[in-house]
This record gives sequence, C-alpha cells and structure tokens, in this order.
Amino acid sequence: MLSQMNYRKETQPHGDELFPLSIHVFETDLQSTVRVYCHWHEEVELFYAVKGEAVFHMDTETFLLREGETAFVNANRLHEVEGIDGQEFTFLAVVFQPRFLSGTSLDRIQQQYIEPVLSSEIRFPSKTERGTRLAEKTAQAMQEIRNLQERKEPGWELLLKAELLKIWQGYYSTAEKNGGKTDASTNYRVSRMKEILTYMNAHFCEDLEIAELASQFHMSESAFCRFFKSIMHISAVTYVNNLRIAESCRLLLSTEEAISKIASDCGFRNISYFNRVFQERMHQTPGQFRSLSAENRTAI
Repeated sequence: MLSQMNYRKETQPHGDELFPLSIHVFETDLQSTVRVYCHWHEEVELFYAVKGEAVFHMDTETFLLREGETAFVNANRLHEVEGIDGQEFTFLAVVFQPRFLSGTSLDRIQQQYIEPVLSSEIRFPSKTERGTRLAEKTAQAMQEIRNLQERKEPGWELLLKAELLKIWQGYYSTAEKNGGKTDASTNYRVSRMKEILTYMNAHFCEDLEIAELASQFHMSESAFCRFFKSIMHISAVTYVNNLRIAESCRLLLSTEEAISKIASDCGFRNISYFNRVFQERMHQTPGQFRSLSAENRTAI
C-alpha cells in the first residue's frame, strides 16, 4: 500500500525514454478505503476495472467505475480512487507519454488526434459505460495489453502500441468536439489545489497548522477547509496525517531511529497521538510494523 501513497505531482518516470510506458496491476487491501491517493502527472493514464467497483475522483468530477469499465485520465489531471467498504477492487493501470503514440516529430497523428485531446479542445469521455461498444472494445484491448506485457513474446511492444492506438481511436470516435474545454472556474480550482498540495508536501514534517495554510493561500480557515474537502474528499488534517504516516513507515523500515524521534521528525509532537493515528491507518502499532517488516525481510 505504501507505494501507492502519492499525494502530489509524480516525478518518477513511467517506463524509459525509449519505451515511455508502464503497466501496473493493483489488488488492494480491504482494510484501506483509498486505493490510489490523489496525485497528478504529465503522462496519460488508463484505469481498467478488472474486478469490483470503486469511486473515481478526477479534478472536480466524481463517478463510479465498475467492473469492465475504463477511466481515461488526461495529462496533469488530479485523480484518486476510493474503494467501497468491504468490497474488493482490482484494476489495471497503463501509464504512458502521449508521444508514445505518435513519435517525436509533429506528424498528422500528433497534430490531429493527440494535441487537441491534451489541450482539451477535444474531450474524451471520463469513462466507458458498461454495455457499450466502446467499453467492450476498450476492455478487450486492455486485457490484451496485460497479456502482451506478461508474455513478452518477440515484437510484443509493436502489438501493445497497436492496442493503445485502437483504444485512442475508440475514444476519439465518441469524444466531444469543439467545446470540450474545461470552464475557467474548474481550471482555477484545480490549479489552486495543486499549489496547496505541493506546499503541504514540502512542509508536512513542520508545525503545519490549518490557520497557517489558510493564511498562506489568502483564505479564511473555514473557506480553506471547505475548499480542500470539496476536491480532496477528506479533511486537510487527515491529509497531512496520511503524509506523515507514510513518511514514518519509510523511516521505520529504513532506519533504526527510536519511534519517538521518528514521530517527531515526521511532524507529530505528541507520541500518543502518533501511535493512535498510526494504528488507525496501518492497523498495527509502529513497533509491530517495524518488527513484522524485519521478520518478512529475514524470511526472504
């Protein structure tokens, strides 16, 4: 779960310069409601629901992603996946640079079919609706992409790119043309949220009070809290605590520092509060987390 805790703009490359694409399969922990934490990146991403269903948040939009459906996440869009209590949700994610489809030069493919989507002049549907031809074709292509990546037979990269182009063409054929641009208010809210998340990520180990955050972004405390929760769907305090717990887990695994010092270094000024938040989030104490992880490493 820790590797999924991305609360900001991702800087880790997906794939490499010669093959800028990565494929991930997530079978997530039922004890955690959030499957993918809110983040954004420069690549385009396709989420295919293999099993179950979950709530998908994208910028200011929210929808249910059901088994057999695919969500399209354009470059630099905030997105988060929230599970439904007690329900399994397995999904396949394909993340790639848009230039992967067209190449490095400004050819007709990029000019006519790629750039208008990235600029939102043409708006792809946020998800495929189960039972439609688009959903069926996309599901088949996503499953084939997974099979190709697992088998890695000679020429699999060519076939994988062909499947992605099929998906792009399917979305393009059902897209909103001439009028897909996001309204100015939504653009402003999302841009503002990214600024807030970037700041919080840089300062979460400090004494980060809501009053200070609100002042930093020229808002009242109540307005800041309402704005934050309207987009992130959790409170700012919960968000900061999640950042701190993720960092504490990293330090528990990578150092031998005392738990009390780790708590303090991560921004928790009260060890009892740290222990309580940690157990709520990780379903075990910090000591248990460290010892069990050490046992697992020894077993391996």
